[in-house]
Amino acid sequence: MSVVTGQAWRRWALVAAGTALLCALPAIIAAWPVPASALSASQLRARMLASTTVPYQGYAESNVDLDVPNLPDLGNVGTLLDGTTDQYTWYRSAGQWRADVLTTAGEQDTYQNSSGTYVWTYTSNLLTQIIGSQPVRLPRAADLLPPALALRLLGFAGRATAMYPLPSQRVAGIDAAGLRLVPASQETTISAVDIWADPANGLPVQVEIFSRGSAPPVLVTRFLDLSLGMPSAADVTPDPGPGVGYSTTGLANVSGVLNGFGPPLPARLAGYGRVASPGGLADVAAYGTGFARFAVLPLPERTGIAAIDAASAAGGTIPMANGSAVLVITPLLTVLLASPPGGPVYLLTGAVTASLLERAATQLLDTG
Repeated sequence: MSVVTGQAWRRWALVAAGTALLCALPAIIAAWPVPASALSASQLRARMLASTTVPYQGYAESNVDLDVPNLPDLGNVGTLLDGTTDQYTWYRSAGQWRADVLTTAGEQDTYQNSSGTYVWTYTSNLLTQIIGSQPVRLPRAADLLPPALALRLLGFAGRATAMYPLPSQRVAGIDAAGLRLVPASQETTISAVDIWADPANGLPVQVEIFSRGSAPPVLVTRFLDLSLGMPSAADVTPDPGPGVGYSTTGLANVSGVLNGFGPPLPARLAGYGRVASPGGLADVAAYGTGFARFAVLPLPERTGIAAIDAASAAGGTIPMANGSAVLVITPLLTVLLASPPGGPVYLLTGAVTASLLERAATQLLDTG
């Protein structure tokens, strides 16, 4: 039988203590007090808006719980708005970035650089170059990255939106300063938006969106790992290896697809003025101010009928004097599909109340 000396015991005790300390270090760092920021709410907002020139690379996780129904011709939008999205990202500038979405089936990488937009899909091992501009497009995973989402929400916030500082918290190793946005309108489903950013450069690192009547946030996106500094040009440039297929595709003529399916949309709807439409889309419109903003677009007959069928399975029919409508309510987004007898199908959606969309649909059907 061997005898362990006191000196050996001390050595092993030191090894065990060191190992325990290393294992506990992340928790200790996370629990360490975060110094308060000296920035005011307006100063932090200004730094966030100016952060588009801040380069970075990192790993972000987004959790969204909206329970949006699967409507036709919306690609993977339902997946983005109901579940967890993990992605690595490299950002040099607004025109040079890359985002890799990781899934159980593989990954999909999106590149944006001076040559255009590229998408590589693991399952098909195909790199596709997308040619043309995108005045209107479906949401994509990169829109959920904290900087992109924060800047979009700050852009929507109207002058009446209240701003308050939040306690600082540590996000991806950064002592981030916090800002809360509270909409003035009672016709939006958003009760508050919380954004944390690096106080030194304004880069948003975490965003939370709260809906009315729900205590936990319905959307949380944050960096889990973040490194400030300029990624290399190679990081945002596709470099297909042997065996990778290549194709090009032009964007569909969105104006031709979406325009012309109904009478001209009015200048005001449900008491709100019309917001200027991008790309000359006369029959696609947005109305409202601040977070109380909603979109209206007429759908082609086949798409409209399929959308109503899908929405009917997730929502409920509501009575309309001059037509029919289906309403789908989620914790954040509200969707209403309305159609007059023999007329087009109108899709109305936004982070707004059901009563607002019902007023808007009634006006459309009465004038259609």
